[in-house]
Amino acid sequence: MVMDFFSNENKVSILFIGEMAYDEFLIRNTKKLPHFLHVAQSAEEILNLCAHCNIDFIFGTVSCEDKGCLETLKVIKLLYPNIEMVLFLDLRNDECFGVVRTLAPGKNFCIETQKKYAFDYLRNGLEVIARKKVLSKGIQYFDSLIDSSIVSQTDSNGNITYVNDNFTKVTGFTKAEVLGKTHRFMRHPSNSLEIYTEMWDTIKQGHIWRERVLNINKDGSDFWADTIIIPYKNKSNGSIEEYIAIRRDITQMLEERRAIQAREIKVHEQTKLAEAKDSFLILFTQELKTPLNAIINFSQYLYKNMHRIEEIPKDKRIHLLGQIYKSASLMLDNVTHILDLSKLRNHKINYTYTLFNLKESIQDVIDKHESLAMENKKEIIFQDDGSESFISSDEFRFKQIIANVLSNAIKYGTSLVEVFLLCDKEKVEIIIEDDGKGIHDKEGVFELYEQNWGGITNMEKKGTGIGLHFVKLLCADLGFNCIIEDSLSLGGAKFIVTKKLKD
Repeated sequence: MVMDFFSNENKVSILFIGEMAYDEFLIRNTKKLPHFLHVAQSAEEILNLCAHCNIDFIFGTVSCEDKGCLETLKVIKLLYPNIEMVLFLDLRNDECFGVVRTLAPGKNFCIETQKKYAFDYLRNGLEVIARKKVLSKGIQYFDSLIDSSIVSQTDSNGNITYVNDNFTKVTGFTKAEVLGKTHRFMRHPSNSLEIYTEMWDTIKQGHIWRERVLNINKDGSDFWADTIIIPYKNKSNGSIEEYIAIRRDITQMLEERRAIQAREIKVHEQTKLAEAKDSFLILFTQELKTPLNAIINFSQYLYKNMHRIEEIPKDKRIHLLGQIYKSASLMLDNVTHILDLSKLRNHKINYTYTLFNLKESIQDVIDKHESLAMENKKEIIFQDDGSESFISSDEFRFKQIIANVLSNAIKYGTSLVEVFLLCDKEKVEIIIEDDGKGIHDKEGVFELYEQNWGGITNMEKKGTGIGLHFVKLLCADLGFNCIIEDSLSLGGAKFIVTKKLKD
């Protein structure tokens, strides 16, 4: 049906002339169709409407007596050759029959016998014009697409026979440089051969191939192209005669998409970091609050009982003072960690290198953690291979590394922590294992604000969560390497701190 073709942009502008301009039935039914309807009752009106209303279709009757109308139609045919005409006349008048046949070849009818079919002729004419409009727009769209694309044509062997201007503009290669050659000069070295094998397998079978392909320009720059290769077959024998490749440069689109994704990732990371910082502040506040409460409560108790201090058993006084000292030391350690961490992250820590005994340093750290181990009902076992264990490094910072790892093992182990010292001519290796639940994220646990295997908001938190990040930064500065594995013997986490003695 003709109405299928009449979208707003494809409406046909119709001009009724002659007797058709007075045919009420024809006009009434034509108005039911989506179109632009015009009526002309004189030659002057016909010419004026064609000049100003973009007429597509002239439909009506002509008479040999109206010489002015025929002459006007001749002029219109010369000025506007794309205007379609369907004309009715009295065929008994041979004088103007030749003129009408020239104006409307194949579309001129005898008014006496064919007027009753006028509306059918009108509908058919409208359908033809509408089809032409759609086809014309399609051709214009295709031409625009081709002009904005990178187009090349090859013979059946892949030798280039044609490239459009946009091909030379985008790639930088001139037509003289590419004609007669294959597209190998555009192949990017990072592309696998499988891409081109699949391409040839597809197009040789007569199928269209489409893929995003990374190409290389004449100046060595990269460009991504959405590539379509269409095989053209010989109509008589079905053999493929040539291929046409249509490429669309999507480099900027991909870069913009990557930039958007990068911004989204950054926003997500910043949000996650902000949430983690908030959680960290809560944890750190709790870590300070616990020893601070002990200091306040114990000191307040002693202060209020100063008038009868001798009545308080000496052992109890010593215990209370010891708890105050221990709590104050713990607070100082936490604050020192934060300050040192800030210096580490800004590379402002100064190191003092000396030659020291690893075994003695590790034993000293273990001794200082015995009370923590006892409080947590953990046993620490230390073993070494009996070899000489001297290295040159910052002993104080080395002890901080071991202390943080050991403290982590004591806090998260179940009952046992094992420490091993292994030395040879190439490296030293300190292994600290526990029998806890283990650590799932073996890399993320070293990042700031991460703690344990469940993240910063896990309810099993013990400590501030900065210790292992502190270890990571110290190891990087001092040339140590610290990794985490699953402990096969104890079932928990296995920290391995290594330092090469020879590069």
